[in-house]
Amino acid sequence: MAASGCSANQQAEIPDQLKAEKPAHHGDGTFRNLYLPDNYQPSTLAFLQARFFGDQKWPDEPHGYKKYWQQTPPESVNQPGEEPRATLIGHSTVLLQYQGVNILTDPIFSDRASPFSFAGPKRYTQTSLAIEDLPPIDAVVISHNHYDHLDVATVKALGNKTHWLVPLGLKDWFAQFDVTNVTELDWWQSHTINGVEIQALPSQHWSKRGLFDTNKSLWASWAFKWDDFTAWFGGDTGYNDVQFKEIGEALGNVDLAMIPIGAYEPRWFMKYHHVNPDDAVKIFKDINAQSAFGIHWNTFVLTAEAVDEPPRALAAALQFNQINPQRFQAMNIGASWVAEQPPETVAQQ
Repeated sequence: MAASGCSANQQAEIPDQLKAEKPAHHGDGTFRNLYLPDNYQPSTLAFLQARFFGDQKWPDEPHGYKKYWQQTPPESVNQPGEEPRATLIGHSTVLLQYQGVNILTDPIFSDRASPFSFAGPKRYTQTSLAIEDLPPIDAVVISHNHYDHLDVATVKALGNKTHWLVPLGLKDWFAQFDVTNVTELDWWQSHTINGVEIQALPSQHWSKRGLFDTNKSLWASWAFKWDDFTAWFGGDTGYNDVQFKEIGEALGNVDLAMIPIGAYEPRWFMKYHHVNPDDAVKIFKDINAQSAFGIHWNTFVLTAEAVDEPPRALAAALQFNQINPQRFQAMNIGASWVAEQPPETVAQQ
């Protein structure tokens, strides 16, 4: 059902360098990252070189893969209880629930992360919940327009029954499917839905869906702020030692962070736009997260690391940083994080 009681867009606490008339991440008709090497641009040719001619062999898509996966009982999300709850449905799709509000992140329920039904990365673990088993969704946030985060079939299925919050430059894309219940936000802008302040925040990534639209829409991470609970969703991002510390300073303590831990090899190509588990732990520390679980893994073969490597790499990074592994979990797809309770099932390394 459509969200009600939405407030006008609000300005939250904004770092000084973004208060200029034209923010630094705005280019001439495009957007840009602020902390990349000079003249760096993602290259399709470089990707093809890494994919087909690089030193690392990319894994095959597993068949019938059930490792780190469990079914989500529909009743657990339709009768979620009183505590904050976050259920990992698959890849970066999370259902966040608290005080009667249901929020969905980067939903993709299709079999392929691709513009084609017959080619492109194919899902090797199924969603833990069918789209028709979801509770009424009050809001959906989109981190950026890549096919594994913005899915046409899912957008059509949810349509105007929910309120879409998207980075700048994406509202017109939705309009082609007659989806108009859409609010665009720049970094540090907020929109309130049913008492929850939802804020677009920086990330380090890029956007592209076609041949001629590179970086014409923005990318973002997202914060969700209730009076007594704050969550943060990382979407898809590389790491820098400035923006996540700014987020931590603005938010104070983050009760739950959903941080990408997969799709990171080879590092020479991926490191500026996809964190590895070492970088994920840096983000965990920078944003003052009290608890976290990993997203953006165990669903599609997008990069060269083994499909079951992220949990092991995360465990090693947490041990190196002397962080209790219970605080940052590689949680099964289908499991739920519930405030002040251990996750239902944690991936076994």
